[in-house]
Amino acid sequence: MRVIIIEDERKAADLLSKMLLEIDDSIEIIEKCADLPSGVKSIKKNNPDIVFLDVELPVYSGLQLLDFFDEDDISFDIIFTTASNQHAIRAFEMSAIDYVLKPINEEKLRNAVQKFLKQKGLNLIKNISVLKQNLQINALKKLIVPVVNGFEILNLADIVYLKAEGSYTKIFLADHNSLTVSKNLKYFEMMLETSNFFVRTHRSYIANIHFAKRIIRKDGYLLVMDEQTQLPIVNENVDLIIKMINQ
Repeated sequence: MRVIIIEDERKAADLLSKMLLEIDDSIEIIEKCADLPSGVKSIKKNNPDIVFLDVELPVYSGLQLLDFFDEDDISFDIIFTTASNQHAIRAFEMSAIDYVLKPINEEKLRNAVQKFLKQKGLNLIKNISVLKQNLQINALKKLIVPVVNGFEILNLADIVYLKAEGSYTKIFLADHNSLTVSKNLKYFEMMLETSNFFVRTHRSYIANIHFAKRIIRKDGYLLVMDEQTQLPIVNENVDLIIKMINQ
């Protein structure tokens, strides 16, 4: 595996290089670059398999890397390195982009490398485009979910509700289409926890309150999304849902 590291802190670049070689001594560190322009030059010259890319770089952000390449020129994958920031972490996860947190943990780094070896270069351009949008302050506008032939990019505003189906989740959309994803509902609850319009109404449902029409009481409480869709609400969540709708 041929690696380029783009990191403006020399000590951090040296440490990452050392950790990668300890994980697998067959990894080849081609070059360590201190800024984006030198990183772009090195990538075009050396054709790496993977680029470890710091998000916060001088002059250019690491997120701008692909702006310097034509789509046909991108034969490498990217693992971002980023400081611990809850909004940024959620943005990376929702955008299906690999990252490791600083200070870098060897186990997490090993997992990132192994994941790369299993699934190289899936929709990198589209996923980073979504990441840029999701990293905007309080944005988190899109969610990337794995499907059989790649990834589906969903606008959060188009998701009506999510339903647990065992270890899978069925996502119902405003255009009346739906898709089943091989992630459980707890995964999506974590992904959507920073949103102010998704709420877990019941152990089997998460609802987008923008589509809620009314709350009715009928052998318990129900959140009416439309005439055909009524989601159960556990009693302890009724006040929370009312508060969220009012806000």
